[in-house]
Amino acid sequence: MTKLVTGGTGYIGSETVRQLVDRGEEVVVFDIALNLNRIKDVENKVKIVQGDIGNFSEVLNVVKDHKVDAIYHMGSMLAFASELNPWASFHTNVQGTFHVFEAARLFDVQKVLLASSRGTFGLGIGEVVDDWTLQRPIVFYGWGKLYSEGMGRWYSGKFGFEFRSVRYPMIIAPGVRTRGHWAPAMIEDAMKGRPHFSEYGSPSSTGPWLYVKDAARAAIEILDAPLEKVQTMNYNVAGTAEMVSAKGLEECLMERHPGFRVEYKNKNEIVQKVTTKVFSDAYARKEWGWKSEFDTMETIVEQFEKDAGQYPERYNIAP
Repeated sequence: MTKLVTGGTGYIGSETVRQLVDRGEEVVVFDIALNLNRIKDVENKVKIVQGDIGNFSEVLNVVKDHKVDAIYHMGSMLAFASELNPWASFHTNVQGTFHVFEAARLFDVQKVLLASSRGTFGLGIGEVVDDWTLQRPIVFYGWGKLYSEGMGRWYSGKFGFEFRSVRYPMIIAPGVRTRGHWAPAMIEDAMKGRPHFSEYGSPSSTGPWLYVKDAARAAIEILDAPLEKVQTMNYNVAGTAEMVSAKGLEECLMERHPGFRVEYKNKNEIVQKVTTKVFSDAYARKEWGWKSEFDTMETIVEQFEKDAGQYPERYNIAP
């Protein structure tokens, strides 16, 4: 049987594809904007279908034609872009996810994984955010992901396929210069010996981190987990449970790359007040044995630099 990865040439999707291929799975890559450099090493081992999850017929066709038995639903419009165009975000993140669930129902897909987000949390959160923290998003992207989490739980109970989701924190990967993400570009500029201008971060910007390889592995492991172990269904997963600050990253990079310097667009401004100190993935650890491989800022930075140096074409890293 075949595994379908939507958003399969995105940052997490491409790594999920690679890990599935490495263990011998038949994989279909589905994406609206194909970035084949990210999967060039496994391109000849997968089937590639260009399509839009917002187009119901295209989703139905790819699931039916390839006899898919499990879906890793990674395709979505990210947070910053969703704020700029909420209408397109709804089309992709909400309607697109509904299309995935309907295709799973109609063609007897056994398991569906949703890539969700810490953006489902927002108002009134305390110092520790875990799987039972009240979810009241403050961004449109978060509302779409929250609805999708609930929709997946309902579909699972009503129609029987196994649904699970993982809420990702800040994903760290080489080549990420997505609007709103302050950390990956800073690491890349440091390793390339360039000064860094931080457009989206201030020294006080913080976030829990997860390296992209761990993000993909979490998606695969939760879908592999026996049904009886998946009690919570929608899970936080983290690499660094505690917050990493932009200033802390800057100091780490200055030690690794003497002479590195950062200029902040919002130097004297807190971009967003964050009260959270711990993004807890305790339920994932307890119920299905989740454990990140890269669990500190230092180990993530080290792996980032190793991967960027070894695979510059994959990550679109300029020399």
